Amino acid sequence: MGEKPQEEILVAPEYPMLEFGDGYIALIQGGVERENDDGQKIVDFMIEPSDLLKKRYDIKDSMLNQNRALPFRVLKNDLIPLNLLDEANKKWLYIKTYDHMETEVSKIGWDLRKRLEEKERQLIILQGELIWLSEQIQLAKTNPVEFITQGTEVFEKSLSKVLDLVKGKREKEE
Repeated sequence: MGEKPQEEILVAPEYPMLEFGDGYIALIQGGVERENDDGQKIVDFMIEPSDLLKKRYDIKDSMLNQNRALPFRVLKNDLIPLNLLDEANKKWLYIKTYDHMETEVSKIGWDLRKRLEEKERQLIILQGELIWLSEQIQLAKTNPVEFITQGTEVFEKSLSKVLDLVKGKREKEE
């Protein structure tokens, strides 16, 4: 029996899939990443819900646009790429349900996610302090007199508050 020679198989990209934490699916027709008013990264999708998803969450045909798509917004942190490098068959897992309720998947690592958010906040604060310190070093290099003057002003203000507190205690004791 003759074997066919192996040929390169080209697969045309299909729509990516969005799977919800409760197992329902939708086709992703498009999506745009941006930041919301709170500074969180979000993704605005246009999804085509499956028939089961429509039945489960009572999605009416009147809610869909002319392309049978529905706008759907999620936090980027709640999305997990399942096979990001496969251009022909991308899949995303949204760890919550269609109505953004927690699932068993979203509860996994909840403490780690909270700690990560806290570390990100600390990182922003440290980056701000680093910028300020860099400016102070630059000022010390280019204009040492002004740098020393600013330092003594801060010291004088701090010292005057301490002296006021000490004087206040002495007056109360007398």
